[in-house]
Amino acid sequence: MTATYSTKNEAIAAEIVAVINSGMADADDYDVDAIADEVLGDYGDGYAVQVEDDDFWAIVAKHARN
Repeated sequence: MTATYSTKNEAIAAEIVAVINSGMADADDYDVDAIADEVLGDYGDGYAVQVEDDDFWAIVAKHARN
C-alpha cells in the first residue's frame, strides 16, 4: 500500500528527503522541489509517490545539484 499525505510538504519530507538521506546521500545536494514535481501525485491522489523505485532514483539523479 502506498502511503499518502495530506500536505505536499509532509510527502516531500517522508518520501523524498528521508529516502534520499537514508540512501547515503544528502537531500541538500538535490533539487527536492523539482523531484517532487515529477514523483508526487497531486492532492487528488493524496500526495503519494506515483513512480516505481528505479524511476524515482533516475529522477533524483537527474536533479543533482552540481
